[in-house]
Amino acid sequence: MEISGDEETVGDATPQTEPSSPQTSAPPPAPSPSEAARSVDIVVLPEERTYPLDGPTWAREKEELSYKVEFLGITMGYARFSFLGKVLLSGKETYHLRVRGWTSDLLSLIYPIDDTIDYYLDVQTMMPLRLEFTRSEKEDDVATYDQENGTIVYRYRKDGKIRKKVDVSPNVYDPVSAAYFFRTRDLETEKKELSMYAGGKVWEVSVKVMGSERIRTDGGEFDTNIIEPELRREGKVEDKKDMRMWMTRDENHVPVRLYAKFRKIRTWTLVGELLPDRDGG
Repeated sequence: MEISGDEETVGDATPQTEPSSPQTSAPPPAPSPSEAARSVDIVVLPEERTYPLDGPTWAREKEELSYKVEFLGITMGYARFSFLGKVLLSGKETYHLRVRGWTSDLLSLIYPIDDTIDYYLDVQTMMPLRLEFTRSEKEDDVATYDQENGTIVYRYRKDGKIRKKVDVSPNVYDPVSAAYFFRTRDLETEKKELSMYAGGKVWEVSVKVMGSERIRTDGGEFDTNIIEPELRREGKVEDKKDMRMWMTRDENHVPVRLYAKFRKIRTWTLVGELLPDRDGG
């Protein structure tokens, strides 16, 4: 870790030291191609810049949202979204978001999962720039988004080798970054559409407010707007999915409940619901 002025450098950055004898010291070796591709500087900012008051309401302090995830009425696991503030990613202002997902106690006896993804999102657009995957059952990797050219490159963390490269479209989101994008908007007055990469496909996504409802969850009672996403590919609406999200009507726009129904061989339902602070493990 390197501290320079009021900024703290963490991540893959390596401190530089002055050689004791310029005449005899050898130049540092050039980084290998994999090291050069993986290198990134993540600079932690002072608190007044980490949680600036001119950002979205939910980004003005540390936020932690925990959810219970039910599949076909059975609690399968939990997810926690921790907003850790603004950092500099190779000199660019980004929001750092950590998402952890893990299976319930019963299911973990059969299929244990405890994975974490660190997101670095552009502060203006919420588009993902870098995702760092820490996996319990698979090898850790990193996804780098080239938003200008519309590509995503996945590299193994251990050696920097490319796992896969995906051609998507410029200015693309994933489901988590898309949700945070919509949290920054007044969906009752603004119509927004974006491209999203999910399930190996690129979708065009728009949302509309279907009404309002006061709902009760384990995390409390909330006045919410009912948000309905619409997914399209090549101009055709995806009619095999029924999705809704209940988002608080205050300035924080907290997702309180998510409902999804998928029709394949049979009908599957998935529900995510907000829990009290620190519930779920």
